[in-house]
Amino acid sequence: MVVQRTTSPDGNAALVLYYEDKEISFEEPHLFPFAESLAQQHRFSAGDTITWGNGYEWSVVRDLLVNLLDARILSMDDGTEAQMRPSRVRPSPLPTAKSKIARDWGDCAAITAELTGRAVDPAHLELIVPVFRVAHIALDADGRQVGEANVFPRALRMDAPTEWMTCPFPGTRYDSDRPMNTTALKAMRSHWDEMMAALKFIRARFLARFPEAAAGWTLAHVERLASLVLSVPTYQLVKANRSPDPLHPTLSSLFRVTDGLRMATHQMMFVPVGEAALPPHAPVSARQIFDYAERNYSFHSETGVCAGPSHMIVEFIETLLHGEDDGAYRYDARVATALDDVEAAFDYGLLGLRAHAALFSFWPAMARAYEAIAEIVSDATAAGHINFAPLRTRFDAHLETIRRVTLLGSEDRRQSREAAYADIFDACGHGLETAGASFAQRQADVGLVDEDSSWRGDLLAALVAGWGGSPFTQALATAICEFCDATRSIVTVSAACQGELNRQIGRRAAPRNFTAADIAVHAELLGSVPQRLPFLFDEIAAALGIVIDIDEHSVVISAAPKFSNSADNRVPR
Repeated sequence: MVVQRTTSPDGNAALVLYYEDKEISFEEPHLFPFAESLAQQHRFSAGDTITWGNGYEWSVVRDLLVNLLDARILSMDDGTEAQMRPSRVRPSPLPTAKSKIARDWGDCAAITAELTGRAVDPAHLELIVPVFRVAHIALDADGRQVGEANVFPRALRMDAPTEWMTCPFPGTRYDSDRPMNTTALKAMRSHWDEMMAALKFIRARFLARFPEAAAGWTLAHVERLASLVLSVPTYQLVKANRSPDPLHPTLSSLFRVTDGLRMATHQMMFVPVGEAALPPHAPVSARQIFDYAERNYSFHSETGVCAGPSHMIVEFIETLLHGEDDGAYRYDARVATALDDVEAAFDYGLLGLRAHAALFSFWPAMARAYEAIAEIVSDATAAGHINFAPLRTRFDAHLETIRRVTLLGSEDRRQSREAAYADIFDACGHGLETAGASFAQRQADVGLVDEDSSWRGDLLAALVAGWGGSPFTQALATAICEFCDATRSIVTVSAACQGELNRQIGRRAAPRNFTAADIAVHAELLGSVPQRLPFLFDEIAAALGIVIDIDEHSVVISAAPKFSNSADNRVPR
Protein backbone atom coordinates (compact mmCIF):
# COMPACT_ATOMS: atom_id res chain seq x y z
CA MET A 1 0.00 0.00 0.00
CA VAL A 2 1.43 3.36 -1.08
CA VAL A 3 0.47 6.59 0.72
CA GLN A 4 0.36 9.95 -1.06
CA ARG A 5 -0.72 13.36 0.19
CA THR A 6 -2.22 15.36 -2.64
CA THR A 7 -4.92 17.93 -3.50
CA SER A 8 -8.53 17.09 -4.32
CA PRO A 9 -10.21 18.48 -7.47
CA ASP A 10 -11.78 21.25 -5.38
CA GLY A 11 -8.36 22.36 -4.13
CA ASN A 12 -8.47 20.89 -0.62
CA ALA A 13 -5.87 18.66 1.00
CA ALA A 14 -6.39 14.95 0.39
CA LEU A 15 -4.63 11.70 1.17
CA VAL A 16 -4.78 8.71 -1.17
CA LEU A 17 -3.89 5.07 -0.49
CA TYR A 18 -2.98 2.96 -3.52
CA TYR A 19 -3.33 -0.79 -3.22
CA GLU A 20 -2.93 -2.94 -6.34
CA ASP A 21 -5.45 -1.40 -8.78
CA LYS A 22 -7.51 0.32 -6.07
CA GLU A 23 -7.40 3.94 -4.87
CA ILE A 24 -8.79 4.96 -1.47
CA SER A 25 -9.16 8.71 -1.08
CA PHE A 26 -9.48 10.53 2.27
CA GLU A 27 -10.48 14.19 2.13
CA GLU A 28 -11.11 14.81 5.84
CA PRO A 29 -7.78 15.80 7.48
CA HIS A 30 -8.70 14.25 10.84
CA LEU A 31 -8.77 10.84 9.09
CA PHE A 32 -5.29 11.20 7.56
CA PRO A 33 -3.54 9.62 10.62
CA PHE A 34 -5.94 6.66 10.37
CA ALA A 35 -5.05 6.18 6.69
CA GLU A 36 -1.31 6.51 7.30
CA SER A 37 -1.48 4.02 10.18
CA LEU A 38 -3.52 1.60 8.09
CA ALA A 39 -0.86 1.63 5.36
CA GLN A 40 1.76 0.45 7.85
CA GLN A 41 -0.23 -2.60 8.99
CA HIS A 42 -0.34 -6.13 7.72
CA ARG A 43 -2.44 -7.66 10.47
CA PHE A 44 -4.22 -5.89 13.30
CA SER A 45 -7.17 -6.09 15.72
CA ALA A 46 -10.14 -3.94 14.71
CA GLY A 47 -10.39 -2.54 18.20
CA ASP A 48 -6.83 -1.19 18.02
CA THR A 49 -7.86 1.32 15.36
CA ILE A 50 -9.53 3.61 17.89
CA THR A 51 -6.03 4.36 19.26
CA TRP A 52 -4.51 5.36 15.90
CA GLY A 53 -3.56 8.99 15.48
CA ASN A 54 -5.17 11.07 18.22
CA GLY A 55 -7.89 8.44 18.72
CA TYR A 56 -11.26 7.86 17.07
CA GLU A 57 -14.81 6.98 18.00
CA TRP A 58 -15.56 3.32 17.32
CA SER A 59 -18.56 4.25 15.16
CA VAL A 60 -16.25 6.18 12.81
CA VAL A 61 -13.57 3.53 12.33
CA ARG A 62 -16.15 0.72 12.23
CA ASP A 63 -17.75 2.21 9.11
CA LEU A 64 -14.33 2.73 7.54
CA LEU A 65 -13.32 -0.86 8.19
CA VAL A 66 -16.59 -2.21 6.79
CA ASN A 67 -16.07 -0.21 3.58
CA LEU A 68 -12.50 -1.50 3.28
CA LEU A 69 -13.70 -5.09 3.81
CA ASP A 70 -16.40 -4.65 1.16
CA ALA A 71 -13.77 -3.35 -1.28
CA ARG A 72 -11.57 -6.40 -0.54
CA ILE A 73 -8.75 -4.19 0.61
CA LEU A 74 -9.00 -5.79 4.04
CA SER A 75 -10.04 -9.34 4.92
CA MET A 76 -10.91 -11.03 8.18
CA ASP A 77 -8.01 -13.02 9.65
CA ASP A 78 -9.02 -16.66 10.12
CA GLY A 79 -6.10 -17.32 12.48
CA THR A 80 -3.84 -19.07 9.97
CA GLU A 81 -1.34 -16.19 9.80
CA ALA A 82 0.87 -16.70 12.80
CA GLN A 83 3.14 -13.69 12.49
CA MET A 84 3.37 -10.23 11.06
CA ARG A 85 4.89 -9.69 7.65
CA PRO A 86 8.13 -7.70 7.80
CA SER A 87 7.98 -4.03 6.92
CA ARG A 88 8.11 -3.30 3.20
CA VAL A 89 10.32 -0.26 3.74
CA ARG A 90 13.75 -0.90 2.25
CA PRO A 91 17.12 0.85 2.30
CA SER A 92 18.44 2.36 -0.90
CA PRO A 93 19.95 -0.25 -3.23
CA LEU A 94 22.18 2.38 -4.81
CA PRO A 95 25.82 3.07 -3.93
CA THR A 96 26.67 6.56 -2.76
CA ALA A 97 26.68 8.81 -5.82
CA LYS A 98 30.00 10.18 -7.00
CA SER A 99 28.53 13.36 -8.48
CA LYS A 100 27.65 16.12 -6.02
CA ILE A 101 26.55 18.80 -8.48
CA ALA A 102 24.16 18.84 -11.43
CA ARG A 103 25.91 18.72 -14.80
CA ASP A 104 24.77 19.90 -18.22
CA TRP A 105 25.67 18.49 -21.65
CA GLY A 106 26.55 21.99 -22.77
CA ASP A 107 29.73 21.11 -20.87
CA CYS A 108 30.14 17.92 -22.94
CA ALA A 109 33.84 18.36 -23.65
CA ALA A 110 34.74 18.72 -19.97
CA ILE A 111 32.48 15.84 -18.91
CA THR A 112 33.84 13.41 -21.48
CA ALA A 113 37.43 14.40 -20.80
CA GLU A 114 36.85 13.84 -17.09
CA LEU A 115 35.08 10.49 -17.46
CA THR A 116 36.88 8.96 -20.45
CA GLY A 117 40.07 10.91 -21.03
CA ARG A 118 38.86 12.10 -24.44
CA ALA A 119 37.08 15.43 -24.92
CA VAL A 120 34.08 15.34 -27.27
CA ASP A 121 32.53 18.58 -28.47
CA PRO A 122 28.82 19.27 -27.67
CA ALA A 123 28.20 19.30 -31.42
CA HIS A 124 28.83 15.53 -31.37
CA LEU A 125 26.69 14.88 -28.27
CA GLU A 126 24.00 12.63 -29.80
CA LEU A 127 26.68 10.41 -31.35
CA ILE A 128 28.11 9.44 -27.95
CA VAL A 129 24.94 9.81 -25.84
CA PRO A 130 21.87 8.36 -27.59
CA VAL A 131 19.16 10.98 -28.05
CA PHE A 132 16.84 9.10 -25.70
CA ARG A 133 19.39 9.39 -22.86
CA VAL A 134 20.40 13.04 -23.22
CA ALA A 135 17.87 14.22 -20.62
CA HIS A 136 18.95 11.73 -17.93
CA ILE A 137 21.34 14.02 -16.04
CA ALA A 138 19.01 17.05 -15.96
CA LEU A 139 17.20 18.12 -12.80
CA ASP A 140 13.45 18.73 -12.78
CA ALA A 141 11.58 21.27 -10.66
CA ASP A 142 11.39 18.72 -7.82
CA GLY A 143 15.19 18.67 -7.72
CA ARG A 144 15.36 15.12 -9.06
CA GLN A 145 17.31 13.88 -12.07
CA VAL A 146 15.19 12.83 -15.01
CA GLY A 147 16.92 9.44 -15.17
CA GLU A 148 16.42 8.80 -11.41
CA ALA A 149 18.32 5.63 -10.38
CA ASN A 150 19.14 4.78 -14.02
CA VAL A 151 20.99 7.98 -14.93
CA PHE A 152 23.35 7.64 -17.89
CA PRO A 153 26.24 7.89 -17.46
CA ARG A 154 26.20 6.38 -13.99
CA ALA A 155 29.10 8.54 -12.88
CA LEU A 156 26.84 11.62 -13.14
CA ARG A 157 24.04 10.28 -10.94
CA MET A 158 23.37 12.39 -7.85
CA ASP A 159 21.95 11.25 -4.53
CA ALA A 160 18.40 12.42 -3.77
CA PRO A 161 16.06 11.62 -0.85
CA THR A 162 14.15 8.57 -2.06
CA GLU A 163 11.69 6.17 -0.46
CA TRP A 164 12.20 2.51 -1.37
CA MET A 165 9.93 -0.40 -0.58
CA THR A 166 9.41 -4.04 -1.46
CA CYS A 167 7.15 -4.25 -4.51
CA PRO A 168 3.59 -5.37 -3.64
CA PHE A 169 2.35 -5.72 -7.23
CA PRO A 170 1.52 -9.17 -8.65
CA GLY A 171 3.88 -10.81 -11.14
CA THR A 172 7.65 -11.16 -11.29
CA ARG A 173 8.15 -7.99 -9.24
CA TYR A 174 6.17 -9.21 -6.23
CA ASP A 175 8.38 -9.32 -3.11
CA SER A 176 11.46 -9.05 -5.32
CA ASP A 177 14.85 -8.66 -3.65
CA ARG A 178 15.12 -5.44 -5.66
CA PRO A 179 12.95 -2.64 -4.26
CA MET A 180 10.82 -0.07 -6.05
CA ASN A 181 11.17 3.72 -5.98
CA THR A 182 7.96 5.00 -4.37
CA THR A 183 9.12 8.62 -4.59
CA ALA A 184 9.05 8.41 -8.38
CA LEU A 185 5.70 6.59 -8.20
CA LYS A 186 4.17 9.39 -6.13
CA ALA A 187 5.42 12.03 -8.59
CA MET A 188 3.91 10.07 -11.45
CA ARG A 189 0.55 9.74 -9.71
CA SER A 190 0.48 13.48 -8.91
CA HIS A 191 0.80 14.40 -12.57
CA TRP A 192 -0.96 11.43 -14.16
CA ASP A 193 -3.90 13.26 -15.73
CA GLU A 194 -1.66 15.89 -17.33
CA MET A 195 0.74 13.16 -18.49
CA MET A 196 -2.06 11.21 -20.18
CA ALA A 197 -3.42 14.36 -21.84
CA ALA A 198 0.05 15.24 -23.14
CA LEU A 199 0.49 11.67 -24.36
CA LYS A 200 -2.71 11.89 -26.41
CA PHE A 201 -1.57 15.20 -27.92
CA ILE A 202 1.86 13.80 -28.85
CA ARG A 203 0.25 10.66 -30.29
CA ALA A 204 -1.97 12.76 -32.56
CA ARG A 205 1.04 14.68 -33.90
CA PHE A 206 2.90 11.38 -34.43
CA LEU A 207 0.04 9.98 -36.53
CA ALA A 208 0.10 13.12 -38.65
CA ARG A 209 3.65 12.18 -39.67
CA PHE A 210 3.20 8.40 -39.67
CA PRO A 211 -0.48 7.87 -40.61
CA GLU A 212 0.03 4.19 -41.46
CA ALA A 213 0.38 3.43 -37.72
CA ALA A 214 -3.33 4.15 -37.22
CA ALA A 215 -4.16 1.07 -39.30
CA GLY A 216 -2.12 -1.20 -37.03
CA TRP A 217 0.75 -0.62 -34.61
CA THR A 218 4.03 -2.38 -35.29
CA LEU A 219 6.93 -2.81 -32.90
CA ALA A 220 8.93 -0.19 -34.81
CA HIS A 221 6.04 2.29 -34.64
CA VAL A 222 5.78 1.94 -30.85
CA GLU A 223 9.52 2.23 -30.28
CA ARG A 224 9.67 5.31 -32.52
CA LEU A 225 6.68 6.96 -30.84
CA ALA A 226 8.14 6.26 -27.39
CA SER A 227 11.44 7.81 -28.46
CA LEU A 228 9.63 10.89 -29.78
CA VAL A 229 7.71 11.28 -26.52
CA LEU A 230 11.14 11.42 -24.84
CA SER A 231 12.28 14.04 -27.35
CA VAL A 232 9.58 16.49 -26.17
CA PRO A 233 11.17 17.17 -22.74
CA THR A 234 14.68 16.61 -24.11
CA TYR A 235 14.24 19.31 -26.76
CA GLN A 236 13.52 21.83 -23.98
CA LEU A 237 17.02 21.10 -22.64
CA VAL A 238 18.95 21.40 -25.92
CA LYS A 239 17.22 24.06 -28.04
CA ALA A 240 19.12 27.28 -28.66
CA ASN A 241 16.70 29.53 -26.75
CA ARG A 242 16.10 27.13 -23.89
CA SER A 243 14.70 28.38 -20.61
CA PRO A 244 16.91 28.29 -17.51
CA ASP A 245 13.96 26.87 -15.56
CA PRO A 246 14.10 23.15 -14.73
CA LEU A 247 11.72 20.69 -16.40
CA HIS A 248 8.19 20.56 -15.10
CA PRO A 249 7.63 17.32 -13.12
CA THR A 250 4.90 16.31 -15.57
CA LEU A 251 7.55 16.23 -18.31
CA SER A 252 10.14 14.39 -16.22
CA SER A 253 7.55 11.84 -15.03
CA LEU A 254 6.33 11.36 -18.61
CA PHE A 255 9.95 10.77 -19.64
CA ARG A 256 10.52 8.15 -16.94
CA VAL A 257 7.44 6.04 -17.62
CA THR A 258 7.88 6.29 -21.41
CA ASP A 259 11.55 5.35 -21.19
CA GLY A 260 10.49 2.09 -19.56
CA LEU A 261 8.30 1.33 -22.58
CA ARG A 262 11.09 2.31 -24.98
CA MET A 263 13.47 -0.07 -23.25
CA ALA A 264 10.92 -2.90 -23.39
CA THR A 265 10.31 -2.43 -27.13
CA HIS A 266 14.06 -2.18 -27.71
CA GLN A 267 14.48 -5.49 -25.88
CA MET A 268 11.77 -7.07 -28.05
CA MET A 269 13.57 -5.96 -31.22
CA PHE A 270 17.23 -6.34 -30.26
CA VAL A 271 17.66 -8.86 -27.43
CA PRO A 272 17.19 -12.50 -28.54
CA VAL A 273 17.51 -13.90 -25.01
CA GLY A 274 14.64 -15.87 -23.52
CA GLU A 275 12.72 -15.63 -26.76
CA ALA A 276 13.56 -14.68 -30.33
CA ALA A 277 13.88 -11.01 -31.28
CA LEU A 278 10.94 -9.69 -33.28
CA PRO A 279 11.30 -7.90 -36.61
CA PRO A 280 10.45 -4.16 -36.69
CA HIS A 281 7.28 -4.80 -38.71
CA ALA A 282 5.81 -7.28 -36.17
CA PRO A 283 2.30 -6.18 -35.10
CA VAL A 284 1.92 -5.52 -31.36
CA SER A 285 -0.75 -4.55 -28.84
CA ALA A 286 -0.58 -3.01 -25.37
CA ARG A 287 -1.26 -6.37 -23.74
CA GLN A 288 1.40 -8.13 -25.85
CA ILE A 289 4.00 -5.57 -24.82
CA PHE A 290 3.04 -5.85 -21.15
CA ASP A 291 3.05 -9.65 -21.22
CA TYR A 292 6.44 -9.71 -22.98
CA ALA A 293 7.87 -7.36 -20.35
CA GLU A 294 6.52 -9.57 -17.57
CA ARG A 295 7.84 -12.80 -19.12
CA ASN A 296 11.27 -11.37 -19.85
CA TYR A 297 11.84 -9.42 -16.64
CA SER A 298 11.77 -6.06 -18.40
CA PHE A 299 10.33 -4.54 -15.22
CA HIS A 300 13.61 -5.32 -13.45
CA SER A 301 16.84 -3.33 -13.53
CA GLU A 302 20.16 -4.05 -11.86
CA THR A 303 19.09 -2.21 -8.72
CA GLY A 304 15.29 -2.02 -8.61
CA VAL A 305 11.96 -2.85 -10.19
CA CYS A 306 9.41 -0.70 -11.99
CA ALA A 307 7.22 1.12 -9.44
CA GLY A 308 4.16 1.37 -11.68
CA PRO A 309 1.11 -0.77 -10.81
CA SER A 310 0.19 -3.15 -13.62
CA HIS A 311 -3.12 -1.44 -14.39
CA MET A 312 -1.40 1.93 -14.78
CA ILE A 313 1.25 0.48 -17.09
CA VAL A 314 -1.44 -1.03 -19.32
CA GLU A 315 -3.44 2.23 -19.20
CA PHE A 316 -0.33 4.13 -20.24
CA ILE A 317 0.38 1.87 -23.23
CA GLU A 318 -3.29 1.83 -24.27
CA THR A 319 -3.37 5.64 -24.11
CA LEU A 320 -0.20 5.85 -26.17
CA LEU A 321 -1.61 3.59 -28.87
CA HIS A 322 -5.33 4.46 -28.84
CA GLY A 323 -5.95 7.61 -26.78
CA GLU A 324 -7.80 10.39 -28.64
CA ASP A 325 -6.89 14.01 -27.96
CA ASP A 326 -9.94 16.25 -27.51
CA GLY A 327 -7.90 19.44 -27.10
CA ALA A 328 -9.74 20.36 -23.89
CA TYR A 329 -6.99 19.88 -21.29
CA ARG A 330 -5.53 23.07 -19.77
CA TYR A 331 -1.82 22.46 -19.26
CA ASP A 332 0.59 24.13 -16.89
CA ALA A 333 2.39 26.91 -18.79
CA ARG A 334 5.74 25.07 -18.89
CA VAL A 335 4.11 21.90 -20.16
CA ALA A 336 2.16 23.88 -22.75
CA THR A 337 5.43 25.44 -23.98
CA ALA A 338 6.96 22.01 -24.50
CA LEU A 339 3.89 20.84 -26.43
CA ASP A 340 3.96 24.00 -28.56
CA ASP A 341 7.47 22.90 -29.61
CA VAL A 342 6.37 19.36 -30.47
CA GLU A 343 7.12 19.57 -34.22
CA ALA A 344 10.64 20.89 -33.63
CA ALA A 345 11.09 18.27 -30.90
CA PHE A 346 10.04 15.57 -33.37
CA ASP A 347 12.59 16.78 -35.92
CA TYR A 348 15.25 16.71 -33.21
CA GLY A 349 14.20 13.24 -32.08
CA LEU A 350 14.05 11.75 -35.57
CA LEU A 351 17.43 13.18 -36.53
CA GLY A 352 18.89 11.96 -33.24
CA LEU A 353 17.49 8.48 -33.81
CA ARG A 354 19.00 8.43 -37.31
CA ALA A 355 22.40 9.44 -35.94
CA HIS A 356 22.11 6.78 -33.24
CA ALA A 357 21.04 4.00 -35.63
CA ALA A 358 23.79 4.84 -38.11
CA LEU A 359 26.53 4.97 -35.51
CA PHE A 360 25.46 1.91 -33.54
CA SER A 361 25.69 -0.24 -36.67
CA PHE A 362 29.42 0.03 -35.88
CA TRP A 363 29.15 -2.57 -33.09
CA PRO A 364 27.99 -5.49 -35.29
CA ALA A 365 30.71 -4.49 -37.76
CA MET A 366 33.30 -4.57 -34.98
CA ALA A 367 32.18 -8.01 -33.77
CA ARG A 368 32.35 -9.30 -37.35
CA ALA A 369 35.91 -7.94 -37.74
CA TYR A 370 36.97 -9.47 -34.43
CA GLU A 371 35.74 -12.86 -35.63
CA ALA A 372 37.47 -12.51 -39.01
CA ILE A 373 40.81 -11.61 -37.40
CA ALA A 374 40.52 -14.44 -34.87
CA GLU A 375 39.91 -17.00 -37.62
CA ILE A 376 42.84 -15.75 -39.72
CA VAL A 377 45.40 -15.85 -36.89
CA SER A 378 44.08 -19.27 -35.83
CA ASP A 379 44.52 -20.61 -39.37
CA ALA A 380 47.99 -19.08 -39.56
CA THR A 381 49.09 -20.74 -36.33
CA ALA A 382 47.62 -24.07 -37.41
CA ALA A 383 49.60 -23.78 -40.66
CA GLY A 384 52.86 -23.51 -38.71
CA HIS A 385 53.31 -19.71 -38.56
CA ILE A 386 54.22 -19.71 -34.89
CA ASN A 387 54.78 -15.95 -34.82
CA PHE A 388 50.96 -15.65 -34.95
CA ALA A 389 50.55 -17.78 -31.79
CA PRO A 390 50.40 -14.83 -29.36
CA LEU A 391 47.77 -13.20 -31.56
CA ARG A 392 45.77 -16.42 -31.63
CA THR A 393 45.74 -16.62 -27.82
CA ARG A 394 44.64 -13.01 -27.59
CA PHE A 395 41.92 -13.07 -30.24
CA ASP A 396 40.61 -16.51 -29.26
CA ALA A 397 39.78 -15.01 -25.87
CA HIS A 398 37.95 -12.13 -27.55
CA LEU A 399 36.07 -14.53 -29.82
CA GLU A 400 34.95 -16.53 -26.78
CA THR A 401 33.60 -13.34 -25.21
CA ILE A 402 31.75 -12.43 -28.40
CA ARG A 403 30.10 -15.83 -28.69
CA ARG A 404 29.41 -16.50 -25.01
CA VAL A 405 28.65 -13.09 -23.50
CA THR A 406 27.61 -10.57 -26.16
CA LEU A 407 24.44 -10.43 -28.26
CA LEU A 408 26.52 -10.37 -31.46
CA GLY A 409 27.98 -13.86 -31.34
CA SER A 410 26.63 -15.06 -34.70
CA GLU A 411 26.36 -13.57 -38.16
CA ASP A 412 22.58 -14.01 -38.07
CA ARG A 413 22.38 -11.86 -34.97
CA ARG A 414 24.69 -9.25 -36.43
CA GLN A 415 22.68 -9.01 -39.62
CA SER A 416 19.42 -8.87 -37.67
CA ARG A 417 20.69 -5.94 -35.63
CA GLU A 418 22.02 -4.14 -38.70
CA ALA A 419 18.65 -4.61 -40.42
CA ALA A 420 16.86 -3.15 -37.39
CA TYR A 421 19.16 -0.11 -37.34
CA ALA A 422 18.64 0.39 -41.08
CA ASP A 423 14.87 0.21 -40.55
CA ILE A 424 15.05 2.84 -37.78
CA PHE A 425 17.14 5.10 -40.02
CA ASP A 426 14.89 4.79 -43.06
CA ALA A 427 11.59 4.93 -41.14
CA CYS A 428 12.66 8.08 -39.31
CA GLY A 429 13.39 9.60 -42.71
CA HIS A 430 9.72 9.18 -43.65
CA GLY A 431 8.84 11.63 -40.89
CA LEU A 432 11.37 14.26 -42.02
CA GLU A 433 11.06 16.64 -44.95
CA THR A 434 14.72 16.06 -45.83
CA ALA A 435 14.82 12.26 -45.74
CA GLY A 436 17.38 11.74 -48.51
CA ALA A 437 18.66 8.33 -49.52
CA SER A 438 18.30 5.13 -47.52
CA PHE A 439 20.95 4.07 -45.02
CA ALA A 440 22.24 1.36 -47.38
CA GLN A 441 22.50 3.80 -50.27
CA ARG A 442 24.28 6.40 -48.18
CA GLN A 443 26.83 3.83 -47.06
CA ALA A 444 27.32 2.67 -50.63
CA ASP A 445 27.84 6.27 -51.77
CA VAL A 446 30.60 6.71 -49.20
CA GLY A 447 32.29 3.57 -50.49
CA LEU A 448 32.46 5.03 -53.98
CA VAL A 449 34.60 7.92 -52.76
CA ASP A 450 38.06 6.97 -51.54
CA GLU A 451 39.93 10.27 -51.62
CA ASP A 452 43.29 8.65 -50.93
CA SER A 453 43.68 4.87 -51.09
CA SER A 454 47.39 4.88 -50.24
CA TRP A 455 46.50 3.90 -46.67
CA ARG A 456 45.74 0.37 -47.86
CA GLY A 457 49.32 -0.08 -49.00
CA ASP A 458 50.58 1.50 -45.77
CA LEU A 459 48.54 -0.99 -43.73
CA LEU A 460 49.81 -4.00 -45.67
CA ALA A 461 53.41 -2.80 -45.45
CA ALA A 462 53.14 -2.34 -41.68
CA LEU A 463 51.70 -5.84 -41.25
CA VAL A 464 54.33 -7.44 -43.47
CA ALA A 465 57.08 -5.65 -41.53
CA GLY A 466 55.78 -7.01 -38.25
CA TRP A 467 54.34 -10.42 -39.18
CA GLY A 468 55.95 -11.54 -42.44
CA GLY A 469 54.71 -11.70 -45.99
CA SER A 470 52.57 -14.83 -45.87
CA PRO A 471 49.08 -15.18 -47.40
CA PHE A 472 47.76 -14.92 -43.85
CA THR A 473 49.24 -11.45 -43.51
CA GLN A 474 47.51 -10.49 -46.74
CA ALA A 475 44.23 -11.93 -45.44
CA LEU A 476 44.67 -9.99 -42.20
CA ALA A 477 45.21 -6.77 -44.15
CA THR A 478 42.07 -7.44 -46.19
CA ALA A 479 39.95 -8.04 -43.08
CA ILE A 480 41.20 -4.87 -41.40
CA CYS A 481 40.69 -2.85 -44.60
CA GLU A 482 37.09 -4.06 -44.80
CA PHE A 483 36.54 -3.00 -41.20
CA CYS A 484 38.09 0.41 -41.93
CA ASP A 485 35.83 0.86 -44.97
CA ALA A 486 32.74 -0.04 -42.93
CA THR A 487 33.82 2.31 -40.14
CA ARG A 488 34.44 5.25 -42.48
CA SER A 489 31.03 4.89 -44.09
CA ILE A 490 29.38 4.68 -40.65
CA VAL A 491 31.26 7.73 -39.38
CA THR A 492 30.42 9.69 -42.52
CA VAL A 493 26.68 8.96 -42.47
CA SER A 494 26.44 9.49 -38.70
CA ALA A 495 28.31 12.78 -38.83
CA ALA A 496 26.00 14.03 -41.59
CA CYS A 497 22.95 13.25 -39.46
CA GLN A 498 24.53 14.97 -36.48
CA GLY A 499 25.31 18.03 -38.59
CA GLU A 500 21.69 18.26 -39.71
CA LEU A 501 20.52 17.91 -36.10
CA ASN A 502 22.87 20.70 -34.97
CA ARG A 503 21.50 23.04 -37.62
CA GLN A 504 17.92 22.17 -36.68
CA ILE A 505 18.36 23.13 -33.01
CA GLY A 506 20.68 26.08 -33.63
CA ARG A 507 23.81 24.48 -32.23
CA ARG A 508 27.20 25.56 -33.56
CA ALA A 509 29.28 23.15 -35.64
CA ALA A 510 32.17 21.25 -34.06
CA PRO A 511 35.70 22.63 -34.54
CA ARG A 512 36.96 19.19 -35.61
CA ASN A 513 35.57 16.15 -37.41
CA PHE A 514 34.03 13.23 -35.54
CA THR A 515 36.41 10.26 -35.67
CA ALA A 516 36.36 6.52 -35.14
CA ALA A 517 38.19 7.02 -31.85
CA ASP A 518 35.25 9.11 -30.59
CA ILE A 519 32.94 6.11 -30.97
CA ALA A 520 34.72 4.46 -28.05
CA VAL A 521 33.60 7.26 -25.72
CA HIS A 522 30.09 5.82 -25.51
CA ALA A 523 31.48 2.47 -24.33
CA GLU A 524 33.66 4.27 -21.79
CA LEU A 525 30.63 6.17 -20.46
CA LEU A 526 28.83 2.85 -19.94
CA GLY A 527 31.48 1.86 -17.44
CA SER A 528 32.49 -1.72 -16.72
CA VAL A 529 30.00 -4.17 -18.21
CA PRO A 530 30.60 -7.91 -18.73
CA GLN A 531 29.85 -7.92 -22.46
CA ARG A 532 32.20 -5.08 -23.30
CA LEU A 533 35.04 -5.90 -25.67
CA PRO A 534 38.16 -3.79 -26.04
CA PHE A 535 37.61 -1.18 -28.73
CA LEU A 536 39.01 -2.94 -31.80
CA PHE A 537 41.12 -0.05 -33.06
CA ASP A 538 42.79 0.09 -29.63
CA GLU A 539 43.32 -3.65 -29.77
CA ILE A 540 44.86 -3.41 -33.26
CA ALA A 541 47.29 -0.82 -31.91
CA ALA A 542 48.14 -2.92 -28.87
CA ALA A 543 48.38 -6.31 -30.61
CA LEU A 544 49.60 -5.38 -34.10
CA GLY A 545 51.44 -2.14 -33.49
CA ILE A 546 49.31 -0.17 -35.97
CA VAL A 547 47.39 3.02 -35.17
CA ILE A 548 44.41 3.68 -37.46
CA ASP A 549 42.79 7.12 -37.49
CA ILE A 550 39.51 7.48 -39.39
CA ASP A 551 37.18 10.39 -40.04
CA GLU A 552 34.68 11.02 -42.83
CA HIS A 553 37.43 12.12 -45.22
CA SER A 554 40.37 9.83 -44.62
CA VAL A 555 42.03 6.77 -43.15
CA VAL A 556 45.55 7.31 -41.78
CA ILE A 557 47.96 4.53 -40.79
CA SER A 558 50.86 5.05 -38.37
CA ALA A 559 53.00 3.01 -36.00
CA ALA A 560 51.99 2.56 -32.39
CA PRO A 561 54.53 4.05 -29.96
CA LYS A 562 56.80 1.69 -28.05
CA PHE A 563 55.39 -1.36 -29.80
CA SER A 564 57.19 -4.66 -29.81
CA ASN A 565 56.03 -7.96 -31.28
CA SER A 566 55.08 -9.45 -27.91
CA ALA A 567 51.95 -11.00 -26.50
CA ASP A 568 52.36 -8.90 -23.36
CA ASN A 569 52.65 -5.59 -25.17
CA ARG A 570 50.17 -2.85 -24.27
CA VAL A 571 50.13 0.78 -25.35
CA PRO A 572 48.71 3.73 -23.43
CA ARG A 573 45.16 4.62 -24.50
